Amino acid sequence: MRLKILLQCEPNTVLPYNYNNYLYNAITRSAHKANTLSHKRDLSCFTFSQLYFEQYSISANGIRNLGKYVQWYISSARGYFLEAIFKGFTESGFIALGNVAMPIASVEVLATPEISEAMEFSCMSPITVSCNLENSKGRLRYGRIEDHDFTEKLRQDLINKHYRIYESLPVDDNLTFEFNEHYMQNKRRVTRLISFNGIKILGYMIPFKVTGNPELIRVGYQMGFGNRNNCGFGMVKVWYPSSQNMLENEDEVG
Repeated sequence: MRLKILLQCEPNTVLPYNYNNYLYNAITRSAHKANTLSHKRDLSCFTFSQLYFEQYSISANGIRNLGKYVQWYISSARGYFLEAIFKGFTESGFIALGNVAMPIASVEVLATPEISEAMEFSCMSPITVSCNLENSKGRLRYGRIEDHDFTEKLRQDLINKHYRIYESLPVDDNLTFEFNEHYMQNKRRVTRLISFNGIKILGYMIPFKVTGNPELIRVGYQMGFGNRNNCGFGMVKVWYPSSQNMLENEDEVG
């Protein structure tokens, strides 16, 4: 289950490049305002997309909006959490990115598509994986897609998410990932380096195919693939490469 939020944004409005922390704050404020959370863990059980613009340009100070609306998506496996967000956004009426307040034009509930044992996805926000560095006092290393254990960390993360949601391990934990090599070879840039409250986080925007247990794949679709999901990482949508240009310009900017 996910929400599609349509935001009004005046043409020539300049939005900050690193806006993930503002969107995270908007979600958590709405959740607390609705006061329907059953546990603090709910605040880690969601993911959200980058912003989608009708038209935009890049300026020295940020992203200059050239259209009338901006789209944004939030996803979670917990329906009551999204209901709380829906209620909170409806009551507040706007979302603020720094000094820019964007009125909420509409909030739409989207159903989860049918998930099979073989799915192709494209990224709506970067996928990141992380691990603690040895003797580093908590410092993290963000994985590179060429790391031998990058996809294994994605698989293990989905198993952990499954346990958090259903309080049980999946009967079948088989999953394999295949990132689109043609896309990586022809796209100028597939990495994203996003600052979240001053912390630099490395992620990847690459279509991929995942094969295995549909329950685990569904968890990834609802909760996000990889780490830092509630900071705006790992959200995906079903990808149909045969019906679109693989190298088309993305409407979202991070």
